[in-house]
Amino acid sequence: MPRFARSPFAFAPADAGDPSASAAPRGQSESPPEAPEPGTSPAELPPALASVLIAGRQPHADSPNYWDFFPRTGRHERAEQVTDFYEVRPFPGYAVSETRASLSDRLGRSPFLKSLDGGVPARARVLDAGCGTGQLSAYLALCGSRRSIVSVDACSASLGEAAGFKQRAELDHWHLLRADLFDLPVQERAFDVVLSRGVVHHTPDPERATREVARRVKPGGILVIGFYESLGRLFHRMRMRVCQVTGKPLSVLDPVLRRKDLSEDQREAWIADQYRHPLEVLLPAPRVAEWLRSEEFEVMRSVPPHAEGDALFTHSGAKRPGEGRVRLGWLLAGPRDADAGLVFLIARRRG
Repeated sequence: MPRFARSPFAFAPADAGDPSASAAPRGQSESPPEAPEPGTSPAELPPALASVLIAGRQPHADSPNYWDFFPRTGRHERAEQVTDFYEVRPFPGYAVSETRASLSDRLGRSPFLKSLDGGVPARARVLDAGCGTGQLSAYLALCGSRRSIVSVDACSASLGEAAGFKQRAELDHWHLLRADLFDLPVQERAFDVVLSRGVVHHTPDPERATREVARRVKPGGILVIGFYESLGRLFHRMRMRVCQVTGKPLSVLDPVLRRKDLSEDQREAWIADQYRHPLEVLLPAPRVAEWLRSEEFEVMRSVPPHAEGDALFTHSGAKRPGEGRVRLGWLLAGPRDADAGLVFLIARRRG
């Protein structure tokens, strides 16, 4: 099983695609080329994007690389802290030499991500809520040229990373939006597949964040939501305590920091994201499942476990995904889990 099997936070080796290339500081690539500035008229929006926007919502006029719906005032203080954190440390970064082929190959090595691509229909409308630097969105866009991918994040630096790759890879069916997760500019019940991985646990109100994301799924559509699970993350919390005592994380305890192919900048990006994040809430999978059921979802499976070739959007056969022995397995896997307790629930909206 490849490292980072579930999350798209798969660092490329510093020399990926080019023996002379090195990773950019703190996970950042070279400055992305500026895309043409979007206008504010709805007529200038790509039709695929305009069709899913809430009526009356228009972007601001001052954003060169993405459509900007970000609120200028009124955000929660803790949410502002998280955004500020990622403005300095957009994560995960692109290698300077990243290409269409190298990103597809790197992320395609993950059985989970390969299965995810296999489950997303060829003409699906996909929302990536809290996309970060957009690597998962880019992968799905590269694998499906007829898909319409809408990626939303609050961090302008992360979206700048995504915009640079989008332009280099010529992915016109991938649309980048800056917006608050609690004030999404896209319609409810509008998307065939909604993804949100590693996001809701970094918000001041994970339940509300989960519900906001879930409500964008159309009846019969699929939600893939990833979060730090309270038992799955327990061993990493112990690593964090050790770091507080020693002043630095111990590589012997962290399977990511033991990797020999990471540059020093990539190591620092991982340490910042996993050991110094300003806001992290652990969520029990049964509680998240209950939130989803109250939003008209049927929870079909939890990941892990996941086997290569497994049909991701089908029932796992377990009566209660994410509970009992499955959660115990997450706890016991903690010392060797390169995703540090990130788990997913896969759910289908009834209707």
